[in-house]
Amino acid sequence: MKRHLVILLTFALAALVFLVYPQQFSDNGAVIGQKRAPRRAAGPPAARPAAIDYSKFSHATKKHQEACNTCHKVPTSNWRKVGDYPDVADYPDHDSCLSCHRPQFFKGPKPAICSVCHSKVSPRDEVRFAFRNPARRRQFLIEFPHDKHQDVIAKLFRGSPVEERPRFVHASFALSNFNADDKTKHYNNCEICHRPRPAPSVAPASGWVDGFVPDNLTLKAVPASHASCFSCHWKSEQPLSDNCAGCHKLPTGAAIIPAADSRPKRISMKFRHDGGGEGDKKNHPAECTVCHINITKASTLRGLEPDVPIFPSCADSSCHKNVLTEELVKYNKAPGTFSCVKCHTSDVGSKKPPNSHTQAAAGQ
Repeated sequence: MKRHLVILLTFALAALVFLVYPQQFSDNGAVIGQKRAPRRAAGPPAARPAAIDYSKFSHATKKHQEACNTCHKVPTSNWRKVGDYPDVADYPDHDSCLSCHRPQFFKGPKPAICSVCHSKVSPRDEVRFAFRNPARRRQFLIEFPHDKHQDVIAKLFRGSPVEERPRFVHASFALSNFNADDKTKHYNNCEICHRPRPAPSVAPASGWVDGFVPDNLTLKAVPASHASCFSCHWKSEQPLSDNCAGCHKLPTGAAIIPAADSRPKRISMKFRHDGGGEGDKKNHPAECTVCHINITKASTLRGLEPDVPIFPSCADSSCHKNVLTEELVKYNKAPGTFSCVKCHTSDVGSKKPPNSHTQAAAGQ
């Protein structure tokens, strides 16, 4: 009797323990802690994030796409040293970077991040690269609509004689587009921004073909700063000077930023925009769109070409109407040996004249 009671109490105690702590037992009554966990299959090692090269700055980085004045101050404190008008003329101060990049600033004696702006990474040397650094590829596309600017100019000057029409001048910055002693007839159009070059063009790496060196009156200058823009866009016309994104656009999709030296190739190298006649006679300072007939339709700089068709601009002019025919006759008499060097250098003039020349000579 006593034996049966002991057995009964033992089973009752075991049942009570199972009811209170069921998670400690498996379905077959064995203690789970004694079971060996199933072995997991080994997967590929986790990929490490790519190392960031802090010596290169990119506006394409998401965190670098906040409002431009978050980092760039307009104007920078040094603008009087480098120009005649308030402008962004230097890199952002350290405070603009430290809010996110403090660890990189104090990493080692020569932090890589400092080389973005400084030509020598040293606590004793604060010299920075030129702004903008010409050795680095541009990160923005410039959105400049020739068509809109042409419409504004035409609206301002429509109906008034040329000599009475006002010229855009850098009045806000005490600069003038034209020299007061210059007696040349100027037009209130493309010359507002495209002025004669202050110095002759720099020779290409391969040198000048035929030794022909274009002087500073041969080519017009392309605006390379805000000087031409801020006459109108400083505080009066949108996009204003503090609206950088109005002109500077980050590329999207397959858009490609052209290299700094990717200018349209000149075919008629010997054409001079200012001058071209004998002695003091200047034959070419006409209104620009007389020859550049399609430029006023261009809404962007992407893919923009000088686009000067030989007819009617050159072949139908009083000066050159017969020259083209004469040169074509010479070529037809000696094809392959004659080189037309009146307008072209020999690398172009020795080639077969295109159909456009034949059609232009026929008045088409």
